[in-house]
Amino acid sequence: MRGWMRPLILSALILGAAPFTAGNALAQNAGNQNGGKPATGKENAGKEAQKTAAGSAIAQAPFAEQPFPLQDDGTYKEFMGVAAADINRRCTKLESYGWEFKKGDDTRRDQILDATLGGFRKAGWKLGEVKARSIRDPGTTIYTAEKAKRQLLAAWTPMEDAAILLLCETEAAQPPKK
Repeated sequence: MRGWMRPLILSALILGAAPFTAGNALAQNAGNQNGGKPATGKENAGKEAQKTAAGSAIAQAPFAEQPFPLQDDGTYKEFMGVAAADINRRCTKLESYGWEFKKGDDTRRDQILDATLGGFRKAGWKLGEVKARSIRDPGTTIYTAEKAKRQLLAAWTPMEDAAILLLCETEAAQPPKK
């Protein structure tokens, strides 16, 4: 699993799994936001407003810099499952988001991360960075967020011109059966 997040994300971008690079997936997300119906007519005119997420439904936290919701073919879920298992947790609900910026704009990338983490803190989440043994990509940072007996797990992966945030609600992992 050494360094598998970056190739995973790059393959997702190439294959069109990320709505911010594939018009098809973007249209599919718009349909999901409209009760599973495809965006048509008046809804299509507001496509620009529908393609980003105002906040995280799991965390009930707003995004100052609104990301694109990403499609998951099961790969993000698997990645977060491995990270959660490393801290003796299990992911339940999963959200995945992506931001784009100019290639090499590290300042913009850092602003997005700071604003996102700040939004979680303002929503009452206590954040902490953790080390997941299975996640060896030096660019990926794993966070836990705790609030009122709820715990979230987040993975932040920056790239040259984009960044991805994977977020899942977690519960205690079940002990192995004997």
